Amino acid sequence: MPCFKQEKSIDFRSRRDKSNTRDLMAPKAVRPRAIKHHGLFGMAIASQHLIVDEKWTPASLTEQFTKFTELLTCRVIYKRHETKAHRRRLCAESQRYKSLCADGRIKLQKISQGNNTHKIRNFLIRHKDMQRLYQKMPIHQVVDNINQRTFTMRKERDRLQCRLEQVKAEYKKLLLDYSDVECRIKYENEFVLDEQLKSRVLLKKIENSNVRLKAIKTINNTYKKMLQVLMQDEIFYEPILRSLDGDMEDQSNFIKHILYLGMPAISKFRKLNSEFRQMDERSRENLRAKLAILASLKKPVAIGPPPEVQIKQIATADPKRYVRETESMLILKTELRSIEKTIQRLRLKTLCSQAKEIYPRIKNQVENNEHLHYQIEKDRQNRTMLINKMKYASVMKGVLLNNLSEEEINRLERIKDLKRILKGDEEFEQETVEHIKNRGDAFVLIRIRLWNLIEILRHIDRDPKMFRSQYPNSYLKLPLLKFDLHNVYAAPPELYEEDTEKIMNLLKRKVYKLMKSYKAIKRSDKDNSREKYHIEFLNTINYNPYIDEDEGHGAIVGEDLLQAQKTLANIPDRKQIKAQSSRLVEDHAKLDER
Repeated sequence: MPCFKQEKSIDFRSRRDKSNTRDLMAPKAVRPRAIKHHGLFGMAIASQHLIVDEKWTPASLTEQFTKFTELLTCRVIYKRHETKAHRRRLCAESQRYKSLCADGRIKLQKISQGNNTHKIRNFLIRHKDMQRLYQKMPIHQVVDNINQRTFTMRKERDRLQCRLEQVKAEYKKLLLDYSDVECRIKYENEFVLDEQLKSRVLLKKIENSNVRLKAIKTINNTYKKMLQVLMQDEIFYEPILRSLDGDMEDQSNFIKHILYLGMPAISKFRKLNSEFRQMDERSRENLRAKLAILASLKKPVAIGPPPEVQIKQIATADPKRYVRETESMLILKTELRSIEKTIQRLRLKTLCSQAKEIYPRIKNQVENNEHLHYQIEKDRQNRTMLINKMKYASVMKGVLLNNLSEEEINRLERIKDLKRILKGDEEFEQETVEHIKNRGDAFVLIRIRLWNLIEILRHIDRDPKMFRSQYPNSYLKLPLLKFDLHNVYAAPPELYEEDTEKIMNLLKRKVYKLMKSYKAIKRSDKDNSREKYHIEFLNTINYNPYIDEDEGHGAIVGEDLLQAQKTLANIPDRKQIKAQSSRLVEDHAKLDER
């Protein structure tokens, strides 16, 4: 929007903008220092320097500061002109930007509010629905809207395009695999694949591994069984090891004793052996000398060392020279074998796996054996007695079959008679059942007919039965109360008698009394009784006494009804009776309190 604020003068400077107009890079103003405070030219200090410079005088310093002040004044003037020029340039730029904003605003209003219907129709000539949708919308908004609407479709198209490329690559890979498989199927008998060779090698290794595994399992099971047997028989090893330890100790003692006894003999043997060797050596030397003399006589003497004579060691003929078993050890070994055989037989007889269980088992086995002998003898006697009884029974059976007494003959005849009577009773029962089955329907019809006759003659030879209503409480038994809202239930019919004999007796008695009463009535009375009964029936029939053809009589009846209703209105109902009774009780209570 254009700025409508008033333009200010170029020379106008706000007091708050002092810090903004100051040049930060400008040098600070220089003020001449008083001569008395000058570190070099001060009168009080100059005498101490003892410096004399004809070219540098206080006038020179004053001239220098004067020129410097003029320079600063020129710079201030230049800075003021520069600020004015910069402000003019900024104002011109501001005006230009404001005009651009105004032109852009006008153009935007034209675009947003202008009539672009023809352009949009030309752009969207093939899309009628989009023409109607975007006919009043700017063109740039139409483009944005179309981009927003088609974003999902473009995204879906890109996704489908990517998926298509993936499926094509997968399809190409499957085709290559399919062709490879076809080639393998086609040339499967022509050459052997590396995979087949490797599979055969691996199968062979697996088979060998299974064999090794089975062997290892068998070995492990064997070792486990051996360990189990050794653990079970470990109690037998302790006495054996103790005996072997004792044998080794005895053997060492025997060896020491033998050495102690044989040391003099050994020393004598060594001495004699050394003497024998010396004598043998001397005899050999003499023999060689004699042989040399004889040889010298036959042929010239040969210069050289004498030949070496090898001495053979005499091997002993004792085969048990290096056996460490002594006679006592052999005796102990024989006894140990006999003890092992005895223990083995005891274990077999007593069925014990542990040696420590042998004695308790034998101790109990004695009693068990005695009881077993007793039981065997008892069974043998029972068997003998049973055999004797069987023989006696067979003999008696033969006697009874061949020699029948009179009592036995009578008993057999009685049995035959009873069987015949039982058979006759069963036949009679069967016939009775068949008779009942065949005549069951007839019995049912007869019973129904008898029930109908009983119902017809129900009120003969008895007083009329009165049915009394059962009220839920005693208040309903009071007279002059309205019970119009209560349901009226009919009395249930009486039950029929099921016994046919009782029904027949009752029916005979009722028919007899009925016929007896009819015999007392004369013929003329019978004819008159019909008319009399008809008249009494018409008189006692239920009809509405308030309905008549005469209208005047009907009005009188209406007055009677009103009078009857007034009379009934004076009669209190149940709620009124309760209210009156409660009021009466309250009055009596008040009187008692007084």
